[in-house]
Amino acid sequence: MDLTDEISHKRAELEGCHPGHDSRDVALGGLAVALYNRFQKERKVDDVDEAITLHCAALDLCPSGHPQWYNSLCWLAVCFLSRYENLGVAVNLEETVTLNWEALVLCPPGHPHHS
Repeated sequence: MDLTDEISHKRAELEGCHPGHDSRDVALGGLAVALYNRFQKERKVDDVDEAITLHCAALDLCPSGHPQWYNSLCWLAVCFLSRYENLGVAVNLEETVTLNWEALVLCPPGHPHHS
């Protein structure tokens, strides 16, 4: 499956997860990751912008400490870093640092993701 097909598939999954659906955060994250992957290959800024919007929406659905919270936070930081690397806008780097600190707080020393 190519990236465009994967994105179409993920959009269909998201459409099936109406607001209030238990898996909507996962569907938002899945589409966001697919868009980010296409951005990495094709460098279409609209893809990383949409990925950021979708990761933010996924975070809005999860309270802090929710299993999906950490993943969405980390992916959001990756997206902001990629946008910074491609556009050079300092606020994107600042957001990356802030998000990574927030993720680090969720993973104290001894936690498997603390490294």
